[in-house]
Amino acid sequence: MNFTNYTMLRGPLGKAKYKPKFSGHDTFPFRYAWLTKIAHYLEEGDVKKIKEFERYKLQTMSEFGVGLNMVKSMRHWSLATKVCDKNFGLTDFGKFIFSKKKAADPYLEKNETLWLLHWMIASDSSLTTWFYLFNYHPSIIVNREQVANELLQIGKFSKWKGISPNTIKRDVDCFIRTYLVSHKKGEITEDSIECPLAELGLLQQTYTKNEFELHKGPKSSLSQGIFEFALNDYWSKQNNQIITFEKLMYDYGSPGKVFQLDEKSLEEYLDNMGQSANKIFQFDKGAGGLRQISKIKDVKQSQLLSNCYRRVA
Repeated sequence: MNFTNYTMLRGPLGKAKYKPKFSGHDTFPFRYAWLTKIAHYLEEGDVKKIKEFERYKLQTMSEFGVGLNMVKSMRHWSLATKVCDKNFGLTDFGKFIFSKKKAADPYLEKNETLWLLHWMIASDSSLTTWFYLFNYHPSIIVNREQVANELLQIGKFSKWKGISPNTIKRDVDCFIRTYLVSHKKGEITEDSIECPLAELGLLQQTYTKNEFELHKGPKSSLSQGIFEFALNDYWSKQNNQIITFEKLMYDYGSPGKVFQLDEKSLEEYLDNMGQSANKIFQFDKGAGGLRQISKIKDVKQSQLLSNCYRRVA
């Protein structure tokens, strides 16, 4: 991306008071059991041990069965995925997916859960590398060194505080490992997937070293329920009664951007909203090609989450 004119950086990352975040995960993408472990741990009343981690680090290391850096990473990802709130209280979303009492998918066996976790991370502007690559990066090609340099140059121009080339490089590397399925010797094994989100197929290796490709277009495993959950979450951050198709497709943090859809795929999801007997949104195609979405009624997040896991016959 050519950032010769840095003043063109708009949206959340272009705000004067924006605070970038390139660390916290200690270079580890989250593993399959991590979110379940920390959710159950908090549910059992051990919030203080997680919140005051430095004080209880030896105990939490022993109880989780991982090293110090991995415990730090587990804390980071529990916040990034919105399984916990900033005070390490288990959120309603975290309880719905991971609770010991009744959980939708505690072992991350369903694509719905993976898409929800991806949405929570990649629609959050505070997670700089993730938000940048899914919402700002103008190419489907992700070159490891080039992206790190772009973020460094943006940071210098925007006068972001506390950034360093090495920290950004490690963050970009963690992003790649989060979504990449490793093909060692042309085979896929249990060790090929470091993070559950790699199952979504959003990032693939190209034939060029340190270069990868984002999968833009239709997503066969992205259900209508997940799309409408994301649309409602995006809508909650807007001030408009009506949202245009273009905004939903190209705005920062929109479903079109975060899910890397093309226009045809987005329109199909919007068309399908009209088939629901209990529809929440209305998609209108007006004269002159004007396409816009309006919200018919409010609905609770819990209902939308339930809709995500409802199987359509």
